Amino acid sequence: GPLGSFELLYTLKGIIIGQTLLALPIIISLSANAVEGMDKKLHLTLLSFGLTTSQMIRSVIWELRHSLIAVGVAAYGRVVAEVGVAMMIGGNIKWFTRTITTAISLETNKGEFSMGIALGLVLISIAFLVNVILYFLKKRASVGS
Repeated sequence: GPLGSFELLYTLKGIIIGQTLLALPIIISLSANAVEGMDKKLHLTLLSFGLTTSQMIRSVIWELRHSLIAVGVAAYGRVVAEVGVAMMIGGNIKWFTRTITTAISLETNKGEFSMGIALGLVLISIAFLVNVILYFLKKRASVGS
């Protein structure tokens, strides 16, 4: 194909680039919504301090940190649940490009539903664990401030 010279097909690097491109629109749109929904008084307050552009960006990121963490979690959820990109670019090669989602797909196609369900439970557990950790980090940060 047109991108064949990059030699990304059947590589982990190709899967990472594909998953990143998949998550990017989600990250951009949800981050833009968070910034647009920012309190106008906060924006005016930050302007009144006479901050440089980099200081303004850091301040806005700090104030929107919880929303931006939610953006990251949403993008992570999308990437974790994705089968197509990993299957098309990675090829589901055992010990090399196989992901949990492609392994679930393979096992179900072979009729090994118990293994597919077990892998699904592992995937759900990982996603749940990430969400619990982020919840406690957010809770700890809000208690500290």
